[in-house]
Amino acid sequence: MRTKPSLTPSLGGLARKAQLLDCAVDVLVELGFAGTSVAEVARRAGVSKGVVTYHFPTKEDLLGEVVASLYREAGEQIGQATGDSDSVIGELATYIRSNLTFVADHPRHVRAVMEVAANMRPADGPPGGEDPLSAHLRELIERGQATGEVADVDAGVLAMTIRASIDAAAARAACDPTADPRGHAEHLVTIVRRALLATEPR
Repeated sequence: MRTKPSLTPSLGGLARKAQLLDCAVDVLVELGFAGTSVAEVARRAGVSKGVVTYHFPTKEDLLGEVVASLYREAGEQIGQATGDSDSVIGELATYIRSNLTFVADHPRHVRAVMEVAANMRPADGPPGGEDPLSAHLRELIERGQATGEVADVDAGVLAMTIRASIDAAAARAACDPTADPRGHAEHLVTIVRRALLATEPR
């Protein structure tokens, strides 16, 4: 009796992909976007170029997965940390802290992703509209406003401010070993808390 081929990746295949992504991160950090090639990643991994292109047909596919893997891992960690708070301000504080804890724990991968983001144009052109991360924060702030928990600030502007501050801290941490993302998080939490608890008219 003939068995159907498995549609799920083998453990060996997943391990190989993880190895190739790790090598791609190393190359991006050491040589930059321009110096990163399928051939160099293959050399670091000790495999042929064909092994790399079997998993990632192009350089763009490989580097796109470097970015996607970071966001998946960060999303899982942040998702596990958030959602248990009984207040909007508490959830925002946890979101900020967990974001920047992840940055502090993964400086190499963050730097590699920033190298890709600065140099690789999306296939469908530049994104338009509100980015999903800012939208999530805006909706959270608006939820607190609807219940009267937080002040009547511009939720969209504050959400963009939080994201911009987190991104700036990540960019600094990626290239400055003296940077302190966790300390940045505590200052940002204080600023956001004061903004949302303010009672004076705008």
